Amino acid sequence: MDVNTSDVSVGDAVRRALKLHLNASAWQWLTSQAENLAIDPNPGAVARTFTSLPRRLKSDSKPSTISLHDALEGPNRLSLVVKEWTIVKLARVWLLMCIPKHNEAHYVQLIEQLFKYGDMDELTALYSALPVYHYPEAWQSRCKEGIRSNIGPVRHAVMVNNPYPAAFLDDEAWNQLVLKAFFTEEDIPQIAGLKRRNNLRLAQALTDYAYERYAAQREINPMLWVLVGPFLADRAFELMERIMAESRSPLEQKAIAYALNHSGCQRAQRYLKENNFPDSFSEYRGTPWEAWESDVEDTKNKRTNR
Repeated sequence: MDVNTSDVSVGDAVRRALKLHLNASAWQWLTSQAENLAIDPNPGAVARTFTSLPRRLKSDSKPSTISLHDALEGPNRLSLVVKEWTIVKLARVWLLMCIPKHNEAHYVQLIEQLFKYGDMDELTALYSALPVYHYPEAWQSRCKEGIRSNIGPVRHAVMVNNPYPAAFLDDEAWNQLVLKAFFTEEDIPQIAGLKRRNNLRLAQALTDYAYERYAAQREINPMLWVLVGPFLADRAFELMERIMAESRSPLEQKAIAYALNHSGCQRAQRYLKENNFPDSFSEYRGTPWEAWESDVEDTKNKRTNR
């Protein structure tokens, strides 16, 4: 179910979506729990409510997943992106948003307890909520732990459509996220902030990774070349040139041509001109890197001290 959420706050948008999706008794129970937690968020009550949601929420045979029409800005000026979330996941994130700020130590300890004992589905919701927690600086270590997780849905919740990492991780941790996303075959174009946080060391690491994949005769994700292009070095160019001569994949060839064309490297421009590649090879529309080309993220999502 897609829900139009224009002109409302993120909390109101989630509340509206939940109300549309739940039957009357489930909605009444959920709102009463949210009101209680807003007044007295004691750890026991929070944990009991958080874990009891799957058996308490019913959807009246409506679609099992829900998407919000827009990515709405939360309390940290980061967007909460809801795409095909289960109703339970959305309800869990909403309950987390209802927990009052109080003092930092109490607030962080309360949510960390949920992380400590959460099952896979609970952890997925907890990591998806990173953009809307209070005291955003406090969650950097937790975010890094999610990147290292061996649980696929948890990694996905941190890496994909989640603006928190790009806003609050240092370059080393950010590069680890992107590399891990390639290793685990995540949806690379949907990593929030990918273009803004691209950097030389990441491009060098991705070039090393590309050489490893090429030596093992394994497929290389075309998005890798898009990230390497702005920091094009001779070593990367030589492999790209080799793959262009050998590849039978139009998408792979287009990705390399696009990267070379946008690299600002004279050697790359000469190569493209001498080989008469069609103009369509540098076209981004309809490609996985279309979002990269149109990425005009508002600088308000950048950390002021970066």
